Amino acid sequence: MSLVRWNPYDPFDEMDQTMNRMMERMRSMMRLPGNGETGHLDANSLAVDMTSDEHNIIVHTAIPGFKEDEVSIDVRGNVLTITAESKHESEREDKEAHWHIREMRYGRFARSLTLPDEVKADKAEASLENGVLTVTLPKQKESHAQKIAVKARELLTGGKK
Repeated sequence: MSLVRWNPYDPFDEMDQTMNRMMERMRSMMRLPGNGETGHLDANSLAVDMTSDEHNIIVHTAIPGFKEDEVSIDVRGNVLTITAESKHESEREDKEAHWHIREMRYGRFARSLTLPDEVKADKAEASLENGVLTVTLPKQKESHAQKIAVKARELLTGGKK
């Protein structure tokens, strides 16, 4: 590595430092709490926790303020999709309110997850308690390898039996 003379008036050095700080802030905002991995959540995604045991896959997601009729759960193949949709507060209450701060999110929120195992979708259960949705999906029993016997057939050749 060679030494480079530092110039305190170099505009590119300052720009490089600013870009590095900005990229680090963006990376830290994208990390999911707890595991340090980069997530791909946007403003309309639901954050989830997925665990499994010997018999079930269990998915938890926080959806405070939603009623059970505003939540939809769908399993197609090995993909679980959770959708929650709420109306804007002004549609629910006084339309002539004068807002001072408006930070609560409304609208459609969804998340699709690839499940680690095949599940029995018709036996799945979901509960909504204290703003936390819990979806329990029973695992399919693994199909065991089955031995198949091979039978050889003789070909008829030229009319001979």
